Amino acid sequence: MSLQIFILGMLSEGEHHPYDIKKNLKPLDNTVSINDGTLYYNFEVLLKKGLIKKLKVVQSDNRPEKTTYGITDKGRIMLEEEIYDVFKNFSDIRSLYSSLLFLDKVDPHKLAYVIEEAIEKLNKKVSLIEETDPALTIIPVERREAVSLIMDHANQTYQKDINWLHKVLATVRERAGAE
Repeated sequence: MSLQIFILGMLSEGEHHPYDIKKNLKPLDNTVSINDGTLYYNFEVLLKKGLIKKLKVVQSDNRPEKTTYGITDKGRIMLEEEIYDVFKNFSDIRSLYSSLLFLDKVDPHKLAYVIEEAIEKLNKKVSLIEETDPALTIIPVERREAVSLIMDHANQTYQKDINWLHKVLATVRERAGAE
């Protein structure tokens, strides 16, 4: 999960302080683990890049200061670009999770095209695995079973990811049709 995409996405919907962002991540605790240091570091990185800005600092009784942030125009553009990018270049489906939360921030027609390309890339990987099967004869006998198991797992994983991406694609196309 891209924490920066999540932060930008949340800030695109309103001003927040880092603790608000962390509370919004709570339902995803089983899929992503974010510590305070990582969260604040990412806020600083986004701030230095000019993608977010400090809006106000609030001091309340006996509590640390809370800085509230908002997204900049540059941040909105970057959020959209990053969502397309993550779908183009992912190596692990879980890296798409934060982008899924903010699909309303991108052009669904363009995203559908990007997802179709991602599915095609995975289909090519499946084809390569299936074509490699006869090449097992060049593997030493004592390793063939292990290599076959590895290839089987890779194939099943790609197939599962392809099926899931088809569901995402259907959701994106539904949004595109609603426009």
